[in-house]
Amino acid sequence: MTTPTAGDALLSPRRRFLVALAIMPAGAMQATDTFATSIAMPTMMGSLSATITEISWVITAYLVASAMFTPLYAWMSRRVGRKRLFIFVIGGFMVASLLVAQSQTLYQLVAFRFVQGFFGAGLNPLTFQMVLATFPKSHHGPAFGWLQTGRMSAVIVGPVVGGFLTEYVDWRAVYLMNIPLGALALFMILRVVPKDEPEQPKQFDFFGFFMLSIAIASMQLMLDQGQKRDWFESETIVIFAMVAASSFYIFAIHCTTSLRPYLNPLVFRNREFVIGLVIDFFISFIFFGFMALLPQILQRQMGFPVLETGFVLMYRGVGTMVASLLSGFLMLRFQARPLIAIGIVAITASNWVLASITPDTDTTPIIIAILMQGFGIGFMSTPTEAAAFNTLPASLRPDAASVMTAIRRIAAGIGVSILIAQLVANTQTARSAMMENISHYSEVFRNFPMPESWNPDNLQGMLSLERVVNKQAEFMAYLYDFELMAFLTIFALPLLLFMRTRKLDED
Repeated sequence: MTTPTAGDALLSPRRRFLVALAIMPAGAMQATDTFATSIAMPTMMGSLSATITEISWVITAYLVASAMFTPLYAWMSRRVGRKRLFIFVIGGFMVASLLVAQSQTLYQLVAFRFVQGFFGAGLNPLTFQMVLATFPKSHHGPAFGWLQTGRMSAVIVGPVVGGFLTEYVDWRAVYLMNIPLGALALFMILRVVPKDEPEQPKQFDFFGFFMLSIAIASMQLMLDQGQKRDWFESETIVIFAMVAASSFYIFAIHCTTSLRPYLNPLVFRNREFVIGLVIDFFISFIFFGFMALLPQILQRQMGFPVLETGFVLMYRGVGTMVASLLSGFLMLRFQARPLIAIGIVAITASNWVLASITPDTDTTPIIIAILMQGFGIGFMSTPTEAAAFNTLPASLRPDAASVMTAIRRIAAGIGVSILIAQLVANTQTARSAMMENISHYSEVFRNFPMPESWNPDNLQGMLSLERVVNKQAEFMAYLYDFELMAFLTIFALPLLLFMRTRKLDED
């Protein structure tokens, strides 16, 4: 970790507050970008003539780059110092956003999103490091709650502003939002954040970086292309799987035997941190899974305008912001386990509500479900982050922050890919089941009252009927995805039994 000057630990409460306030715009910039992108994706599909699988690359390219390069920032923060590196990352993210806004093809968009992910990979671990260096352990709960509040304020604003820009300007304008936020972040960090002196870092592990990058890229390609190529019936998917598995294996052996590994394996000896990683994996899987699914079902299936979709999804940020602040302060008096359990139950209930909606469902139950989801995420993430770092020594915090962020990005990429693949597969299954009953030999079909435009005896009627079947099949597939996420969320509950119940210690 970088060496603090004038004693980071001696900052006054007022200065700590100002530091927390200064790093919020950087987190808000990334969150605004991410959730505005999710709102704009259905419009991007039409603009770029992309399928739902292809447009998901816009998210996964960013997530893959973030997962690959996040551990690099632990080494770089020691090399150049937290503050200077933070300034570099924010500036690079702004430039990459300009490039994304100039994209004319799907391939350009995906490539520039990958570049944006490289710089975005440093934002979360650096904000983690600054919070951990600025606040004593006893205040990590409120500090992480405050940090999460800043992110979620962008989740409130991002969908609304993104929906407005997409509907009334152009989806490319969504990425220009990062410029004023980045400028504000640079100004505040330069003025408020204390300077820290770099220390001589260990030699960079190029081999470990190379193997982890190959493993993550191969795994993501396997997940993205699996449904399209019929999974392991395809030689290409088998090759991707073998390369990913062998690269992960070599990387794991290298980390445990090298003197200077790319990821410090010592962080995995801390039980609270490992349990926090697993819970965080579930949080990211669900969080980004919702981000990929909800705008699609609201706009494409239920006919919501882009701006109205933004207003509906805004309630997720409201729920998360309130819950993050509340759970952060509750950690001063209560243990993390019951707070995380409340979050798990809330997210599970939200999934079940969404799994029971119909195309004609009123907006109110959808808003309630989204609000519950945000509330649950806030109650899961803030206590998990604080408990995970509670027993880690200060020397391992940069490595731990990078590992946690990398795991989040890997989980998010896996979540988006798996849920989209399940969506495509379940759509095909539901469509086949419904088409079997569209026959004059079916008594139910013969006696079912239908409009004249659905008359299967002529080509135009058959095409109209097929469009209705396709839309209904895809809607059912979305509901199956929500059920899957409900089961995955509840599976995280037994992990709390292994979490030690100590309260946060003083420094």
